[in-house]
Amino acid sequence: MVSFRFRPLAAAALLLFSTAALPGRAATILEKSVDIEIQPDGATVERSKLRVRLDNAADLASWSPYAIYFDEHRAIESITASAATPDGKTLRVAEREIGTVELAGDGKLRSSSKVRTVRFPAVPPGSVLTVEATARQRSSFHADGISLAAEKAPIERLRVAVRGGGRGWRWRIGGSRAGLAVQESEAGVVVTGAGLPAWKKEGFAPGDRSRGPILRFAWGEEATWAQVGRWYEGLLAAIPPDSGAVRRTVREVTGGREGRRERLASLLGFVRGQVRYVAADSGIDGHRPSEPREVLDRKWGDCKDKALLLVAMLREAGVEAWPALIRLGSGDRIDAEFPSPFQFNHVVVAVSAEGVAAPGDPVAGGLLFVDPTQEGASIRWLHPAVQDQDALVVRGAGSELVHTPIRQDLESGKIDTRLTLTPEGDAQGEVSFEISGDSGAALAQAFEGSAAAEVEPAVREVFGQLLPGAELSAVRWTMSQADVPSVTLSARVRLAALAPGSGAARSLGLPRMAGTPRAAVLQGRELPVVLTPKSNRFSWRIEIPEGWCPPRAETVEVGNAVGTFRQSVALNGRVIEIGRELEIRQRWIEPARFADLKALSDADHHENQQRVELDCGLAANGAPAL
Repeated sequence: MVSFRFRPLAAAALLLFSTAALPGRAATILEKSVDIEIQPDGATVERSKLRVRLDNAADLASWSPYAIYFDEHRAIESITASAATPDGKTLRVAEREIGTVELAGDGKLRSSSKVRTVRFPAVPPGSVLTVEATARQRSSFHADGISLAAEKAPIERLRVAVRGGGRGWRWRIGGSRAGLAVQESEAGVVVTGAGLPAWKKEGFAPGDRSRGPILRFAWGEEATWAQVGRWYEGLLAAIPPDSGAVRRTVREVTGGREGRRERLASLLGFVRGQVRYVAADSGIDGHRPSEPREVLDRKWGDCKDKALLLVAMLREAGVEAWPALIRLGSGDRIDAEFPSPFQFNHVVVAVSAEGVAAPGDPVAGGLLFVDPTQEGASIRWLHPAVQDQDALVVRGAGSELVHTPIRQDLESGKIDTRLTLTPEGDAQGEVSFEISGDSGAALAQAFEGSAAAEVEPAVREVFGQLLPGAELSAVRWTMSQADVPSVTLSARVRLAALAPGSGAARSLGLPRMAGTPRAAVLQGRELPVVLTPKSNRFSWRIEIPEGWCPPRAETVEVGNAVGTFRQSVALNGRVIEIGRELEIRQRWIEPARFADLKALSDADHHENQQRVELDCGLAANGAPAL
């Protein structure tokens, strides 16, 4: 199971206003076929074939080396590969060109996840690459899934077949079935497609696993989320009982604290701060954790190790708690209609909220959610990557999905700018930018290990994108690791020609700080829009020279289920006060809600919100001039 990947320096702060990069595409898939036979012992044999035509000179680099996944439960029994050139030659891939790579990655001690890599010879455009493989897989929970999407390139012919399901056989296609034909049998299913286009390059799109159609299938007796929970408890039952190490540590850490919330805070801080995160997914399907005593002894573990340790310590301290399986990743979500543990990639902890939770805590369904893999000791802040997700709270026959809350008010950016305009239209003053939540945590983490000479250029880069062309001096930064991690950046600033023109023909050009997609993104769109719930507030106090005309005092406001936008212009003597607020309250927005999103986007991107006109038809108090 995976952990957080924090962004460096300036990129983290600008996440408040940015969108994700889009994947590239190359070549044409002439044939993709997968045939899965479910064996009487519950194992599966998968035979696959892929034929890809290289359409231009750059395509080879996208397909070679080609990776085939396996782990301790999935064995590759055979691989054959070749490349056919346009002049009719067939070049077999030699055994020495088929290698193995471990997917350990950064921070991972060991991993059962690996890939076989097929390296094709250099061939010209028009060549066809072919890979055929046979794999055998076993699992203690009988379920699997296959992507039906044209993820990397268009597919001319697709065929996916599953047979031999037997007792308890069930299947479901998640996502759009456009272009697909389905033929069902008593113990199997065949899905075919022709001329399937590659994914469109759309911004604000779901992640790969949620974007296209996927065939999910299962067999055996496990059919409900409660049964998935009991399956996971079966894995935990094999872990030896505590030898007393947990009890002793709890007494040391809690130090006689009487309140359950105080005990939760101290134990959560201990597991986060004293038990180092190291990915090590060599347990059954990456789901079985290590025993708490072992984790305490070695002072490291992965997310499930840390979660089970915290649960054991809380129970010893008299606080009800349970492990909760969850999907980590704001761009994806599970298919709640198809129970399976393999949709989850992370473990957090659900605590009985009664007598523990305080107002503003991440509570849902009577449970307070905390993540021991996060850094810091805050109970109040839950990382946004596990907000707005279905979590399977594992508690025997009562195991159930609970949807974690969204806390957009804690993911915030607050810009405060105080300027004085010169008669020539230039401006100088102070600017500060407070960044809280995920971006604040990422910046604080990066700042802690960086010298001032490394931090200041990053701070200047942030202000340079927020205030293009600004001259900065006295650049400063402070960090806070209170309930919600935050960083505050500040500087003296000079902006040339903020109010260009002369006489009555003047206007204030404010920087663009839009946080929603433009309405054009929604036109003809079938995919949901995935946003980052957040609360951004920008405040401008601009003192204008004596004799200048004031702007019109006005307020523009839009509010609906997706979020709210508000911009106000007010006058206080010669000081123009401009406030701009944007709150996004939803992460996953289906097409049925696009009208609400468009209304919010229209206000956010409207040209009038970027420019404030100085109107000589008004008196200084905003009333019509006499």
